[in-house]
Amino acid sequence: MMRILSQEEERCYLESAPPVLQDVAKLIMQTGMRPKEVFSIRKADVELEERYLFIPRGKTKFARRTNPLSDAALEVLRRRIDSSKGECLFPHRKDPERPMPACRSHDTVVRKLGLGFRLYDLRHTFGSRAAMAGVDLPTLKELMGHYSITLTMRYVHPTPAHKKEAIEKPKDWEERTPHKNPHSRFRGSDKSLK
Repeated sequence: MMRILSQEEERCYLESAPPVLQDVAKLIMQTGMRPKEVFSIRKADVELEERYLFIPRGKTKFARRTNPLSDAALEVLRRRIDSSKGECLFPHRKDPERPMPACRSHDTVVRKLGLGFRLYDLRHTFGSRAAMAGVDLPTLKELMGHYSITLTMRYVHPTPAHKKEAIEKPKDWEERTPHKNPHSRFRGSDKSLK
């Protein structure tokens, strides 16, 4: 099951999360990266001045990509670089040169809040929000590191509010149309539509 967080759920989650989990969650929701990709970020992968992050490996060859960074993602990465003792920005507890394998505090936070979602669902949240904001599917495919738009479509889940807004758009467009042509509408009876 996939779950898309509301903005209120996101706020509650981030307020309850410890600092490392907050940073992981923010990066997933700001970039669309997979959790494992976030855990594996190294200093050399981040270009702060040029505002991009290189993702050198992943599930497929399409996962290897360069993503631009939002202000929020840039702030997290800048802070992680400044505080990092080794090359990994999310290091293993025992070895700073190895990436952390998982973020166990996620399960604790969602249980405490009564929210049922996986860390990976933050990636679905990114995909859905980006699509609802108007990001075209080819661009979203590239940002998420998918091999096909069909796969990207699995991450796009419009909210009920977005669907309600969409259903009003044709009516709004018709009302804004300056010239109505009476001959452009179907003039047959309802029976002819069956």
